[in-house]
Amino acid sequence: MSYLDEEKEIKPWLSMWFKPRKTVRQYLDSDQSKWIWLLVIFSGIKFFLDNADAQNVGDKVSAGSILFLSMFFGSIIGIIQWLIMSASLAFMGKFFDLHATWGQLRKAISLSYIPLVWGLLIWIVKIYAFGQENFTALTPTIDASIPLLALIVLCYLLNYLILCWYVIVLSKSVAEVYDISAWGALGLIILTIIVLSVACLILFLPFIFIFAK
Repeated sequence: MSYLDEEKEIKPWLSMWFKPRKTVRQYLDSDQSKWIWLLVIFSGIKFFLDNADAQNVGDKVSAGSILFLSMFFGSIIGIIQWLIMSASLAFMGKFFDLHATWGQLRKAISLSYIPLVWGLLIWIVKIYAFGQENFTALTPTIDASIPLLALIVLCYLLNYLILCWYVIVLSKSVAEVYDISAWGALGLIILTIIVLSVACLILFLPFIFIFAK
């Protein structure tokens, strides 16, 4: 089997877990764009569901409504996060004299969402097993069942592991675009998030004071 044949067999849904740099490089060199928008949208849906869980939105809204809203608002959030993060990394890269285009970073960041998208399988299990109690502060049905308690702990543990692996994959993806080490890319990502957070705080602080009065 030739090297080119081996390259053609790379499947991003699997290869991004253990060969993120190679997968990103293939996408950049071949100008591929398959799955990009789907990954962005699905990652936004997962982000919406995770936050609805963390904020106990189910105390006020039905699980069905949350799922419906996640399809619409989650998709929009995913696209906005993707565009802002890739643009910010492109800007910070130029600041440190690193060379990459916004389009290259968009591809790399979208591909890094693959572990998160796989995490939606956990949500399928959670919706089936726990229903409304996924999103409520009180969980009497879960609390009364040892199997359900064990299952929800397992789901949260797997979700945490996927999140950690996503950070690794994201770092290696950005590293491939900029041709730097994964540790260097992680530092750049952290710095970019800090700068974005400070910028958002400065931007919205006046509004916080206005509504606080």
